[in-house]
Amino acid sequence: MLLPLLLLLPALAEEHRAAMLRLGLRDSPRGEVSPAFLSFTLDASLARDPRYVVLLSNSKLRTLATALSPGFLRFGGTETDFLIFDPNKDSTSEEKIFWEFQAQQEACGSRPALAAIEKVLLAQWPSQEKLILAEQNRKKHKNTTITKNTLDILYNFANCSGFHLIFGLNALLRKGGFQWDSSNAQALLDYCASQKYNISWELGNEPNSFRKKSGIHIDGFQLGRDFIHLRQLLNNYALYQHAKLYGPDVGQPRKHTRRLLRSFLKSGGKVIDSVTWHHYYVNGQSATRGDFLSPEVLDTFATAVYEVQEIVGQTVPDKKVWLGETSSAYGGGAPRLSNTYVAGFMWLDKLGLSARQGIDVVMRQVFFGAGTYHLVDANFEPLPDYWLSLLYKKLVGTKVLQVSLAGANKRKLRVYLHCTSSLNPKYREGDVTLFALNLYNATQHLELPDYLSSKHVDQYLLLPYGKENILSRFIELNGRVLRMLNDETLPELMEKPLGPGSLLGLPAFSYGFYVIKNAKAIACI
Repeated sequence: MLLPLLLLLPALAEEHRAAMLRLGLRDSPRGEVSPAFLSFTLDASLARDPRYVVLLSNSKLRTLATALSPGFLRFGGTETDFLIFDPNKDSTSEEKIFWEFQAQQEACGSRPALAAIEKVLLAQWPSQEKLILAEQNRKKHKNTTITKNTLDILYNFANCSGFHLIFGLNALLRKGGFQWDSSNAQALLDYCASQKYNISWELGNEPNSFRKKSGIHIDGFQLGRDFIHLRQLLNNYALYQHAKLYGPDVGQPRKHTRRLLRSFLKSGGKVIDSVTWHHYYVNGQSATRGDFLSPEVLDTFATAVYEVQEIVGQTVPDKKVWLGETSSAYGGGAPRLSNTYVAGFMWLDKLGLSARQGIDVVMRQVFFGAGTYHLVDANFEPLPDYWLSLLYKKLVGTKVLQVSLAGANKRKLRVYLHCTSSLNPKYREGDVTLFALNLYNATQHLELPDYLSSKHVDQYLLLPYGKENILSRFIELNGRVLRMLNDETLPELMEKPLGPGSLLGLPAFSYGFYVIKNAKAIACI
């Protein structure tokens, strides 16, 4: 009986031995991402019934958004290509009331008088959400009219929260089913210019699936011509001559989509400022908990990034690549998964891999809206991915550093290293932020190299709170549950100081950030 036990000992020791970190602190950075690297989206389906856009006036929602600024806020998605702007149409009564209050107050003031309207809209939201998701699943979409007030509220939300709005124009308006009909876009641009709204632009959403959604097929060459047309249109406005234009917002790089992207970039690539594409790991209707914890599923993202970058490198090598829309699971997210702690593995790994592989901006679908992949739910409560995004914003800088592991399976213990955010007053030049995910069903330890053994480390360990464990919608930071103190106040994100020489411990199925103070990384000074 003794021999089998002795044979087991090396395996047990391997499981509990600390993995040694190798950090590239003397090297120049691997790369650098945009200061707006972590950005967000609002899905155009929020305007499926424009009354619901008024929910963006909620003061708690604005507090939560402001904490994540600065960044881009993209208004887009499938419904983009079914929105018609009518400058002469009457706004909904909710939008009118909002805008009357707006006129009486300072542009970004609080609006307690709107609470009654919000209450009614929130009571009706669950049935509206069902309608939105059913339309998405059936791929049957109807045109919706938006008004001046819809644009006003949207711009006001972005601007007052510290975000730069990117607005997706309808690409399915066609002359004879072929060339883009820009007359509706022109009416919208006329209005936005008259209001001096500083906006960037997109045209269409996932053109690779236009035929499925509308029966209209647009090839990459024609779409490129349409973008050139839009660029010329923007140049007619003093305000938009230098406005940025992004596209083509294609879906996953499957064969047909790769072909469309390549021909689009050859045809119209010169007029866009960054190349945008979309990524989801799994189908929200069939995703399992195991998918969210699978190294194999997480690794599919790196392959997709490579395929897109290869096409961009061969056609418009000077253009940056953006993830223009992304989350865990498509179709609105995976119920009881995308809005829980377990979704953080996909999200944090995607942020780490994107920066490492040279993606300049990542836009998270969605900040608030239908489905379960939102950061803030329908009761305006922040979910685990909200807090994870907030910590990332506070701790992780734009410069990407080299890091590797010895003594662990790097697919199951995933580590990333950046200069610490220069905007964080707690930290100094030369400090670095390590973030790590443990996909083992056992605690793992990370050990800093000897030359850092005298350094102090601040730990920000995120664990699920409550009996649902990793399927919890609540999260704790270093043992303290993260909750808003009131509608205008977020909790302080308190570090746990670790003494010199400490091992960095990650419990089973967990993730966290570690700021190594006074690391004196050359790239970060």
